[in-house]
Amino acid sequence: MKSNNKKLVLNASKDFIFSVLALVIYNGVLQLLIYPRLETYVGADAFGTVLYLISAVSIMGAGFGTAGSYSRMVAKKDRTEANGDYNLFLLIITLISIPVTIGSLIAIHSLDLIQFIWVFVLMAITVARYYSDVEYRMNIKFLDYFLFFTSVSIGYILGLFLYRYTGNWVITILTGEVFGIVYTVVRGKIFRAPYTEVSSSFKENMKSLFFISASNLLGALILHSDRILLRLAVGSREVTIYYTASLVGKIVAMLTTPLNGVIISYLTNYKIELNKKRFGIIAAAFLVLTVIGAICCTGVSYLFVKIMYPDVFEETVAYFFVANLGQILYFISGSLMVIIMSFSAEKLQLLINAVYAIAFCVIVIPMTYILGLPGIAYGLVIVNLVRFGFTMILGMKKLNKIKKDFENDN
Repeated sequence: MKSNNKKLVLNASKDFIFSVLALVIYNGVLQLLIYPRLETYVGADAFGTVLYLISAVSIMGAGFGTAGSYSRMVAKKDRTEANGDYNLFLLIITLISIPVTIGSLIAIHSLDLIQFIWVFVLMAITVARYYSDVEYRMNIKFLDYFLFFTSVSIGYILGLFLYRYTGNWVITILTGEVFGIVYTVVRGKIFRAPYTEVSSSFKENMKSLFFISASNLLGALILHSDRILLRLAVGSREVTIYYTASLVGKIVAMLTTPLNGVIISYLTNYKIELNKKRFGIIAAAFLVLTVIGAICCTGVSYLFVKIMYPDVFEETVAYFFVANLGQILYFISGSLMVIIMSFSAEKLQLLINAVYAIAFCVIVIPMTYILGLPGIAYGLVIVNLVRFGFTMILGMKKLNKIKKDFENDN
C-alpha cells in the first residue's frame, strides 16, 4: 500500500511539473512577448479594445471549451462517453458564437463583415482548443499536455511574425489556436472517427455539459470582467491600465490551472479520500498562499510593468496590490471548487458561480460606475472573498453529509 501511495505521489508530482511547464511556456509567450508587442504596435488605447475582444473569445473558450473537457473527464469516471457527444456540443457552441460575436462588436460600435468573420472564426477555434486538452488530462498524458501547449506557443510566435505582413492581431492569436488543434488531431483520438456516433449516456452527458458550461460561463465572465466592464463603462485606456496592474498576479495565479488539471485527473482516476479536516486545512493553506502571493506579485510588478509597459507604468502603480490580490483570489477559489467537483454533483459548481455572479452585479458593477477604476479593483477583491468563503462552506456541508450517509449505511 505504501509503495502504491509513493508511486502515486511521484507520478502526480511529475505530471504537475509538466503541467506547470506547459502553462509557464504558454503564458510566458503570451504575456512577455505577444501582448507587449501588440500593445506597442497598436498603442495603449487601441490595445484596450484588442483585450476586450480577446476576453470575449476567452469567455467562450473557458465557458464552453473547458466545460466540455471537465464534463468528459467526469463522464469517464461515472458514465460512458464518445467523440460524437462532444462534437455535437462543439457544433452547437459554434452556432452560438455567431450572435455572441455580433453582440460583442455592436457593443463597441465596431461591427463590419470582415471584422465579424475574423473574430467569429477565432472564437469557434478557441473553444475547440480549450476542449482539446481533455485528450491529455483524461488519459493522464501530461508530457503530451506540455507539448500541446508548446505547439500553441510556437503558433503564437509565428502569428506575431505574420502580423508584420497582415496588420491583423486576430491572425496572431488564431495561428496558435490552430497549432494546438493540429497537434491534438495528430497525437490524440478525440477529433477522430467516428465523428457523430453518440454514447449510451448521451443525455446524461448533455445535462452535465449544461451545468458545467453555465457555471464556467459565469466564472469566465467575472474573470474577464475587468476588460469587459471597464471597456463599456469607463474607457479602453483603463482596460490597459488595470490589465497591466494585475498582470503579474494573473500569470502567477494561472499556475493553478495545471494544478486543477492534476487534481481532477487523479481524483477522477483514483479513490482519494477527503474529509472535513483535510478540506479545511487545504482551504486555510490556500488563503495563506493568496496573501503571500499578492505581496510577492506587488514587488515584481514594479519591475515587470516598468520594463514591459513603460507608457502606462505611472498610472498602474497605485493598483498593484489590490489588482494582484483579486486575481489570485479568483484562481485559488477556483482550485477549491475543482476539489469539490470530485465529490459532488456538477450543479453545485453552478450554484457557487451563480452566487458569485449575483455578488458581482450587486457590488462590482455599481462600484465601477460610481468610482471608475478603483471601484472595479476593490470590488473584485470583495466578490472573490465571497466566492472563496461560499465554496468552503458548501464543501464542508457536502463532506459532512457524505460522512453521515456513510455512517447510516453502516
